Amino acid sequence: MTASDVLHTIKSKIKDIFGHDSLSWFDYPYIVDWIVVIEFFVLGNFIRAQQVFERDFSPSDPLIQHPHTSEQISSYTNNLIAVAVPAVLVVLVGAFRNSIHEIHHGLLAVIAGSALTRVITEALKNRVGRLRPDFLSRCQWDASQHVCTGNIDAILDGRRSFPSGHSSTAFVGMTFLTLFLAGKTAAFCFSVTPSRSFLRSRFGRLVIVLSPLAFATWVAITRIEDYRHHKEDVIVGGLIGIFSGSICYLLYWPNPFAASSFSAETMGCPRPAAAVNGVPSGSRGGDYRLAPEGPDFESV
Repeated sequence: MTASDVLHTIKSKIKDIFGHDSLSWFDYPYIVDWIVVIEFFVLGNFIRAQQVFERDFSPSDPLIQHPHTSEQISSYTNNLIAVAVPAVLVVLVGAFRNSIHEIHHGLLAVIAGSALTRVITEALKNRVGRLRPDFLSRCQWDASQHVCTGNIDAILDGRRSFPSGHSSTAFVGMTFLTLFLAGKTAAFCFSVTPSRSFLRSRFGRLVIVLSPLAFATWVAITRIEDYRHHKEDVIVGGLIGIFSGSICYLLYWPNPFAASSFSAETMGCPRPAAAVNGVPSGSRGGDYRLAPEGPDFESV
């Protein structure tokens, strides 16, 4: 079986599940997008493998004299939550709404944001070379020889404090999730009010939508508590994640702050890449919405 046969089989299965015209929106620019995303992940790994800038330091510097402690949340757990939770929710919502279009755009936005964040974070870590608060504990400084005697991997990692990778990773995933939920519930669009919905409460919707950012903030705080990062590291890491998550969401989804994103034709739809027969490829009508739209929305 050739690659063309495999692709044809996959497309046939998708059409069987989601409908004959379920892939009418798909075009070659999305293939380019996926290739670029993969290249960004490769680039991020390449940058991480490069020699970190070895900044001079003073053994008497109080900013790097903190103890080396265990982490409250590991990199693996943080990455799993920041990427898998938004991805799973996107798939579940897309499947519930019978839309491979939404599943594709959601996954692409999540993964693209993570890739962009990784490249920016790794590049800054390697070039800045800021020492972690627990660097001297890793270094095990020998005053007589004026050299670090600790584990070499731990020492090198101790030179990668700025910015916080935990913070940027947590914030990119949770920023996307916040915007995704806002796009489904109109929580950030105060001029539009769903009159009939299981999310009728304005404040209730706002709490639900902002809860992912609370998790990301907690992750950032733990990095300071664990003496893995300085406060500037987590602040900049958080800003990188917010920027990457926001820009990649808005590449593929409409502005959740704009009333025009919640019309009968566009509510909950991904951003169309092109028009098909004069109709935006993201338009659709009649399927399930997480919140009512059209006449059921009241402008206030």
